[in-house]
Amino acid sequence: MLENYEIQIASTGHSKVMVGIKSIETLNTLQPDYNALSKLSKIIKCNGYYVFTVNSQDSDILINGRMFAPAVGINEDPVTGNANGPLGAYLVQYNLVKHNNSIFKFKAKQGEAIKRLGIIEVEVKIEDKKPTEVKISGNAVIIFKAELLLND
Repeated sequence: MLENYEIQIASTGHSKVMVGIKSIETLNTLQPDYNALSKLSKIIKCNGYYVFTVNSQDSDILINGRMFAPAVGINEDPVTGNANGPLGAYLVQYNLVKHNNSIFKFKAKQGEAIKRLGIIEVEVKIEDKKPTEVKISGNAVIIFKAELLLND
């Protein structure tokens, strides 16, 4: 576990359990018990678990993460702003990152462990040393297309 990074539920609309760990190697080899996470989700009323590390091997990337949400049918979400947005607020709220007291921006990498790599860009607006607004952006990739035909 990362020192000074408390495991906590963070939310900017959809709550996630934030879990900071020390190494990318450990992150990429996690094999969660999805059934246990689903059961825990019902108890704590939180449907996702974002496991992350801040020791990126890429100077342009601050965070490497994996997001698990088996309680809502998503064992692992390859890339999600739904986890990185709350993480940005969490990092600012607990003064875990340096910022200019106005804006904090970072990039997060996800999907490496399941070979569906993506980058999320996060921007956190700060007022009075507190996060007040979170924006996420990134590029999308079409994985599949489908057509739905409806009979009259």
